[in-house]
Amino acid sequence: NQRADRRTAAEALRLRAALAAELRALQDIYKRNLQLIEKKADHILSTRSSVIVYRGSVARLTMLLDDPLIEQIVGVFAQNERIEMVIAARSNFKCGLTYQFAVAEAAFEEWKTMYAEAAADISFVCRALEGHDRNAPAPISAAWPRKFDRLTRRAGLQPQA
Repeated sequence: NQRADRRTAAEALRLRAALAAELRALQDIYKRNLQLIEKKADHILSTRSSVIVYRGSVARLTMLLDDPLIEQIVGVFAQNERIEMVIAARSNFKCGLTYQFAVAEAAFEEWKTMYAEAAADISFVCRALEGHDRNAPAPISAAWPRKFDRLTRRAGLQPQA
């Protein structure tokens, strides 16, 4: 039993390290996208191909990590999917790597806010994965559902309330 417990603890540590590394890479893409937004570029980098560890480890999350941490991890990856949906609604996906759009139709300020808030949430979750802030509440912005609804309405993805 002790050997199994040590093996499980070691596997949990490896999963935490892998997820933290993946989230830091995701955060780097967010920072690059914020730079592109500042330049009013005609494209933004996609993050969909950057979440391989998470997608392949969803079942392991529930076996190896604690409830509050699971909620935080799932929350930041769900937040990433929402961002991708909002960006995709106003752009064309190119080669699985970028979203291209007409600069005049881009919602730069809204996208900037989304990426900045998500990057801050990722920092919080990475600290939790690395053993800091373990008992802190989930950082995911309470305003996200309202912002997401507003953005999807503007993009024409849902009827006005």
